[in-house]
Amino acid sequence: MARKWIRVAAWSRALSFGVMWCCLAGCDGVEYVLHVADGHFGAQGAAEPIVDVLAAGRLSEKDAEQLRLAVRARTFAVEQMGLSAGASYTTFFDTSGAPLAWNLSAARQDALVPYTWAFPIVGTVPYLAFYDDGYLRRIEHQMQAQGYDTYTYELDAYSTLGLFDDPVRSPMLRRGTLSLTETIIHELLHNTIWRANDTTFNESLATFVGRQGAIEFLAVEFGEASGWPDVARQFYADSDAINGLLVDLYNALAVHYAQPLSRAEKIAGREAIYAAAREQFIQHVQPALHFPDSFAFYAALPANNAWLLGNQRYNYDLTVFAEVYAAVGQNWAAALDVYRTAALAAGDPFEHLRQWLADSQAGNPGS
Repeated sequence: MARKWIRVAAWSRALSFGVMWCCLAGCDGVEYVLHVADGHFGAQGAAEPIVDVLAAGRLSEKDAEQLRLAVRARTFAVEQMGLSAGASYTTFFDTSGAPLAWNLSAARQDALVPYTWAFPIVGTVPYLAFYDDGYLRRIEHQMQAQGYDTYTYELDAYSTLGLFDDPVRSPMLRRGTLSLTETIIHELLHNTIWRANDTTFNESLATFVGRQGAIEFLAVEFGEASGWPDVARQFYADSDAINGLLVDLYNALAVHYAQPLSRAEKIAGREAIYAAAREQFIQHVQPALHFPDSFAFYAALPANNAWLLGNQRYNYDLTVFAEVYAAVGQNWAAALDVYRTAALAAGDPFEHLRQWLADSQAGNPGS
C-alpha cells in the first residue's frame, strides 16, 4: 500500500511548550496536547542505547541487522552528508509489536483545501499524530461528520526536529533496506532544516534528500555493482511516474472544483475524475513501471482529497531540489546551505530556489 511510504515530520518539539500554552490559553487542544505528551514521553523514557540492545541479543537476527543498518545510515547522513543528528538514532524503543502511533489528515470534499491545526513553535500543520487508536477514531469520525475527507495511516517514524533524541522505533525495522535507509536520512533532514508553517516545503525537501542520500549510501554500503543503487533509482523513477499522474489528477480536480457548481455537484462530479486517473494508471502508467506490483494500490485510488493532498505534501517539485544539488556539483554542504537559505526566505521557498538556479546559470549565484 502506498501509505507505508508516507511519514510524518512530527511537531512534538512543541510538546513541553504546547502544554503550558494550551493550559494558559484554556484552548480546546489541551486534551490532545496532553495525550501526545503522554505518548511521546512514555516512549522516549523507555528507549535504550542501541549498543546495549544489540549486546543483550534479544532481537531476532533479522531485526538486529536492520538496527545495525539504521546506525550505519545515520553515520553516513552525519559524516558524509552533514545532517544534524545529535544523539538521535543511538537509542532503540521497542513497542513489543504494538503500533507506534497513527497520523490523521483531513480536507474539504469540494475543494483541494486541507484542514489545519496550529501549535506553538512548529506553527500550522495539516496533520495530527495520535498514540491512542480510540482517540484517533473519535476525532476522525468528528471530522467526517463535519463533511471532510479523512486519511489515516500507521506511523513508524517521526522527527522531533532536534529537541529530543529520537530513537529507532521497532516498527521501523519492518521496512526493507531501501525504505529504512531513506527514512533515517529523511527524518534527520528535519533535524537540520525546518521552515515553520510550510509542511510541503519541509516534507518535499526531506523526500528528495532522503531518496538521494539513500542511493549514495547504498552505493557505499554495498557497492555500485551490487545492484542496490540501480534498484533505488528504478524505484524512485516509478515513484516519479506515479507523482506525474497525481499532478495531472490534482490539476483536473482543481479545474472541476473551480466551476460554479454547488458543493453536492462538485463532490458528485469528482468521482469521474478519480476514475479516469485509475484507468490512466492501469492502462498506461503501471505497465511501464519497473516494479508494477509495488504500486498496484493506485488501481484502486480513493476519491479522497485528504489522501491526494497528503501525497502532494511529500512530493512537490522534487526536481528543483535535484537541480540545486546538481548545480553545486553534488556537494551536500553547499546544497544544504542553499536549501537552508530558501527555508529562511520571506517569500515562496520554491521560487527562491528557482531564482537561485537562474542566477547560478547566469553566473551570479546568491545575488
